[in-house]
Amino acid sequence: MTDLNNSNAEDERPTPAPDDGAHDAQNPHGAKPDDELWAEFESGHADDLGDIAHSRSAKRFERRAARKEKEALLSVGDLDEGAFTDDMPRPTRGPRDFTASSWLDTDAVLDAQGSDFVPPNPVIGHIDATMIVFWTMLVVGIAGVIASVLLPQFTTLLATVFGVCTLIGGAGLLTRHRGHAKGRGDIFDDGARV
Repeated sequence: MTDLNNSNAEDERPTPAPDDGAHDAQNPHGAKPDDELWAEFESGHADDLGDIAHSRSAKRFERRAARKEKEALLSVGDLDEGAFTDDMPRPTRGPRDFTASSWLDTDAVLDAQGSDFVPPNPVIGHIDATMIVFWTMLVVGIAGVIASVLLPQFTTLLATVFGVCTLIGGAGLLTRHRGHAKGRGDIFDDGARV
């Protein structure tokens, strides 16, 4: 460090600079305030400060400062969990805590809403005896053909008998089939099928 050269004797104080008589309680020695000193420094070194302000280092510093200002002022890590939720203490919820109505309670929901929905009541009607015979022959014939494989010594006889039953039952059902439109022409039939 540099030693200051004091030309005064050790016990003497340096001579104060002459002032205009401006003494106050805060500034007893008449020193200038910092703002005035800084203004004098800026005016005395204006050329040097201008060169520094227009230098490449100053421009690089300004770009870095602008980049830092654009960065997020707040990070997600700075926030607690309450910032993303409502911070209300809730009891733990499980699958049996559901309080709304279930799809299994359709009747109760429809009754509560006053719906006039009436489920359909299908009527099978009169079953023809020949249809029952043909269905029985078809089912017995298929079961007999499958069972004939399990008895190899009677396969020829059983397969022939049950095969004929299957053919008669299937052919009888096809000949008796009246289609979807026939036989369903009552006054309540609107043609809708499920």
